[in-house]
Amino acid sequence: MRIEQLQHIIEINNKKSISEAARTFFMGQPQLSHSVKNLEDELGYKIFRRNRAGLIPTCLGQEVIGMAREIINSIEVLKSLAGGEANLTGNFSLILAPGVFNSFAGLLISRFHEKYPNVNLVLTEDIGIGIVDKVATGACLMGVTVWTSNYDETMRKLLDEMDMAYEEIIQDDMCLIIGSHHPLAAKETISLAELEGMTIVDYRGRYRNSLRNCGIDTTKSEFLIISNREVMKTIIAKNQALAVFPRFFFYNDPYFEQGLLKYCALEGVTDEIKMKMYLVYSKTEPLSHSAKQLKKILMDTIIDNCN
Repeated sequence: MRIEQLQHIIEINNKKSISEAARTFFMGQPQLSHSVKNLEDELGYKIFRRNRAGLIPTCLGQEVIGMAREIINSIEVLKSLAGGEANLTGNFSLILAPGVFNSFAGLLISRFHEKYPNVNLVLTEDIGIGIVDKVATGACLMGVTVWTSNYDETMRKLLDEMDMAYEEIIQDDMCLIIGSHHPLAAKETISLAELEGMTIVDYRGRYRNSLRNCGIDTTKSEFLIISNREVMKTIIAKNQALAVFPRFFFYNDPYFEQGLLKYCALEGVTDEIKMKMYLVYSKTEPLSHSAKQLKKILMDTIIDNCN
């Protein structure tokens, strides 16, 4: 029995798929299957069985996976005590909302690998409830998602029902994103009435409801559905449209750093509707020592850059 085999069965249990788990370890599916079979032969019983949902642990398999988690976590702590954090190893998958990915993914990877060079961190991107679903099913260890403050109670209730842990990272104002040469760009605060008749970006066709929540009369404006952030920023920089987003969606963005885009406050919106960013993870699977370090670096990276 090897430590790698314990890591393998933990990841297979998370992904419910040998092929998906194999990608995490950068190995072929046959090689990973062989690893599991050798462990099952050594133990004398099956760890997994297959159903419509994929691979799920047998009764004895559940016990083995639980013990494997404890062993791996203990080894991580021992390595940390004996040789420093840089000796920690593991495989983590983190899923981020598009705006969060755009603003913080590069910085997060840099910070994490500087401290934990032997830990494999995989970042992916999704939107809305897709993030929550992937974390709830074990496809990803943790996720960072966002929603407007008026949905806060509803989302918290949903996460409680799904037995998900959640921690607020930051909240931010909803602002107007505008080209630096737009006729309204000289103003620091813009009224909702001034947006009437203008073309507004409805990012991925999902933001029109948020705009209504901000008090924007969507019947008096034209909407442009765009699914590519770079295209969206180019269109706004050319003064062909406007957008309403929280500021943290554009931190570390070259368009703002080069002065092509700017933020403007929306009169009457700032104190009523805010965008909240949450870290979500499962309550049923305790975070390992390494995962707790990832969580801390993730939250510190975002908070430090938003202050």
